[in-house]
Amino acid sequence: MNPEIEVQPLARKERKRTFVLMILVFLIAIPFLYMYATGYRFDITKPTSIISTGGLYVAVDVAEVDLFINDDLVTGARTFRNDFYVQQLDIETHRVHVQKEGYHTWVKELPISERLVTEVKAFNLPETPQVRVISEWVSATGSAVVSEDISYASTTNPIVATTTQKLLNFEKNSEFINLIALFATTSTSTNANSAVEEIRDLILGGDATTTEDGVTERATTTKRTDDVRLFQVDEDIFVRWEGPFERMPYYYCAEEFERYSSSTATSSVLEDILDPDLEEIDVPDDVMVLHPVQAILEDEECDPTIKIDRKWQTVHDFDFLPGSEDFVILVLDDGVYVVEVDDRAWQNVQPLFMGEGLEMRIERGDIYIYDGTLIYQVFLEIEEE
Repeated sequence: MNPEIEVQPLARKERKRTFVLMILVFLIAIPFLYMYATGYRFDITKPTSIISTGGLYVAVDVAEVDLFINDDLVTGARTFRNDFYVQQLDIETHRVHVQKEGYHTWVKELPISERLVTEVKAFNLPETPQVRVISEWVSATGSAVVSEDISYASTTNPIVATTTQKLLNFEKNSEFINLIALFATTSTSTNANSAVEEIRDLILGGDATTTEDGVTERATTTKRTDDVRLFQVDEDIFVRWEGPFERMPYYYCAEEFERYSSSTATSSVLEDILDPDLEEIDVPDDVMVLHPVQAILEDEECDPTIKIDRKWQTVHDFDFLPGSEDFVILVLDDGVYVVEVDDRAWQNVQPLFMGEGLEMRIERGDIYIYDGTLIYQVFLEIEEE
C-alpha cells in the first residue's frame, strides 16, 4: 500500500512572510479601492490618466424599455426591478432618453456631478390611449353600446356600435349612472342642472386665501398628497414641497448647468417628446438651465415651488397622477396630459387622452375621463396579450 500523503504546514518564517505580504497588498490597494468606490477611473487617453466620474439612476414605470445616453443604447447598466443604474459617466451634461415601441419617448438633459449619483424618474405613456369604455347603455352580454367613432383609442372591453334610434333595445348601465353622478357633483357638467351649478359656483367662488406673496389662491383648487401641494394661482399651476427639508427631492432646488451640445443631438428627438409647438420651448445652446443639487445644504436659500408647463393653454382641471408626487395630470383645451414636476432642462409633457371639452376625475386611484357622452377608464400601460 502507498503511504498516506500528508500536507506539511508552512514553516513559521514562511507564514510570517506571507502574512506581512498580504498586509502590504491590502494597504497598497486601499487608496485604489477607495478611489474606485468614489467614482475615479483610470483612462490612459486623458492627460492625467485618472479621471473622476459620476453615476445616473433612472427609475422607469414601464417594463423592458430601452435607455439611451447621448444617443447611444446602454447595454451594460445594472438593473433594479425595471430601473437603471449607470456608472462611470463623464462629468458633463448628458442627454438621456427612455423609449419603447408603442409608447411616447421621454427625454431629459441631466448633468452628471463628480462622485455623485444623479436620480431621475422617467415616464412613458401609450401612444394610443388604452381605455375601458363605460357607456350609458349595455347589451344583454354586458358590452358597452356606443354610437360614436372611438377608433382613436384601444379598448379593453367589448363594444357594440349602434345608433341612438336603437338604444331602446339595450339596458341602462348602473356603473355609468354612478360615475356620472361623480362628475355631476364635483364639476360643472353640461348635462347637470344649471341652477344647482350656478349656486355651487357662487359658493366656491368665495372660498379663497392669500399666500405670503399676496397672491390670491382659491382653496378649492388645491390638491395635496403627503408632503406636496398642487395649487392654481391665476392661470398657472404650481407644485410646492411642504415636507421636511431633508426629504425634499433635489430637483426643487437646483444650480445652473450648460446644455448638452452634440452634432448628433438634433431637434428631431425633441419633436416626438416635448411639444408640437417646438418654437415655444426651444432655448439657444448658450442659455443656462436648472441642475439638480444632490445634497442640499441646510443654510441654502431655496423656494421649493415649481411652475407646471400648461402648454400655453387654459387649465380646466388638474390633479396628481395616482400614486405619485412627481407627475401631474392637466385637463387642457385639446386634451388630458401628464406633466412631470421635475423641471431640470424642461418638463416632459405627454398626452393621455385627446379631445375638447373633456372632464377628468380620479376615483380610488383610477382615472376617468368624460367626453359628454362616454366615460373612459384610462390605463397607463398597454395591456399585454
